[in-house]
Amino acid sequence: MKEYGDKEQRILDTAADLFARQPFHKVLLSDVARVASVGKGTLYLYFKSKEDLYFAVLFREFSILVDRMRDYLDTGGHPPAEQMNGVVRILADHLFAKAYKAELLSFVVGCPITEEWRAKRREMWDLMEGIIRRGLDQGVFRDEDPKLTARFVTGLVRSACLFAPAGMDEETLCLHAQRFILRGLEA
Repeated sequence: MKEYGDKEQRILDTAADLFARQPFHKVLLSDVARVASVGKGTLYLYFKSKEDLYFAVLFREFSILVDRMRDYLDTGGHPPAEQMNGVVRILADHLFAKAYKAELLSFVVGCPITEEWRAKRREMWDLMEGIIRRGLDQGVFRDEDPKLTARFVTGLVRSACLFAPAGMDEETLCLHAQRFILRGLEA
């Protein structure tokens, strides 16, 4: 994941908090600079616009998610079904843990597709596809198109978290997603 300096990290943390509490159009860069204890000119050294800052917040959170998935899978030794459950748990935990998820995720559709974003998405999908292929190799999963299924799984968990029924707790949602996904993959 990209390394951020202290000031840049403070700006991103502050922006994430402000975007969580207010609609995008109400967040002012002058407020971000003031709360982050940096000059507005300093903020512009790192981010050219509010949109640029917003996308940087999104990308940082997405990178953290993919890094957590990779770190979990790098611990090794888990059978494919357990790996799938672990990655689904990480996805759900990450999305539920972010108080500002609804505001941020609602904007992600308009996110500019840069090569950096494409590479990070491919990395996430490759991790998921790797789990599915290990399950196929071990005869515990069946799947006609692991590359497409990897996209389905991540999209399913994201949508379930974003549009969960009122009152749905994270644990219930996560367990249901894990069971649903594994039933679809079991050989």
